[in-house]
Amino acid sequence: MHFVDYLNPYAYAMRLRRLAYEHGWLKSWHPGIPVISVGNIVLGGTGKSPLVLYIAEYLQQKHGKRVAIVSRGYKRRSKGFVLVRDGKEILASVESSGDEAQMFAEVLPGAIVIVDEDRVHGAREAKALGAEVVILDDGFQHLRLRRDLNILLMSTPSPVIPFGRAREPENALRAAGFVVYKHQRDRTDRKEKSFGIVEGVPADLLSLELRPVPLTELKAKRVLALSSIANPERFQEMLRQLGADVVPYALADHANYSEALVRKIIEKAETEHVAIIVTTSKDTVKSRKYFERAGVAIPVFVLRQQIEFLEGEERFYSAIDSIL
Repeated sequence: MHFVDYLNPYAYAMRLRRLAYEHGWLKSWHPGIPVISVGNIVLGGTGKSPLVLYIAEYLQQKHGKRVAIVSRGYKRRSKGFVLVRDGKEILASVESSGDEAQMFAEVLPGAIVIVDEDRVHGAREAKALGAEVVILDDGFQHLRLRRDLNILLMSTPSPVIPFGRAREPENALRAAGFVVYKHQRDRTDRKEKSFGIVEGVPADLLSLELRPVPLTELKAKRVLALSSIANPERFQEMLRQLGADVVPYALADHANYSEALVRKIIEKAETEHVAIIVTTSKDTVKSRKYFERAGVAIPVFVLRQQIEFLEGEERFYSAIDSIL
């Protein structure tokens, strides 16, 4: 454990909780179909959503599996079970689902997408709807639902809450079946064999109506980089790498959009004389209707990102294949 965690009762409580589930002192359930959990230890953005999409697309395209994504639905305005997508159409608004689940539903038309605070119930419903594999989004600490593969995204270590940003002590890493690092430096002195190193790269550029736009459209253009994500700097840097002259406009993580906020964004874009507003997939599902109502003259594009393995891609596929 980190030095200050030895003085932190919460760190010990989280360690004891994990041990209680591991030894069967606290009960857990399995839905009867493979479960892949994607999670992290440190609070904030570590790239879980792109990794969930990556896994879902691999299961669909490589194995022909019917995939269900079960999420909590962070910052949604609903409670309990909500079926966001049934594998055919989107059935819930972004307000009911939360931005991440709505993005999954939009990007993965063949998937089942569910939000439910009770992930055990959500997984059972997914199976009843015909799912063959469940991907548990942000599920590393949700131990009531047993998983067949625990994928952990690791970033810079931190002490446990309230002294730092970690949800539990770093020794919880031993529960991971596969560890994904975003930087080589984060793996210093690690000894696990099942690991990979990834980076986020641009996937495609789309209009608000989801029509493809060439990535070269950004080159030498003054661009307003609009985002409400945990790591806006990486998004902004990606735009710079595509040749854009970036004007940052970063909102709080998972910020809610409104007509007033969008008017303010448009005013900023006009004042800065930008040629294009570029935003993220998560922001698009919340902001699209307000931009459409505003009738903005400046084009609004969506930059979709994907992960690319720098190391360990075949090990990653093997870990998934082994549980199917």
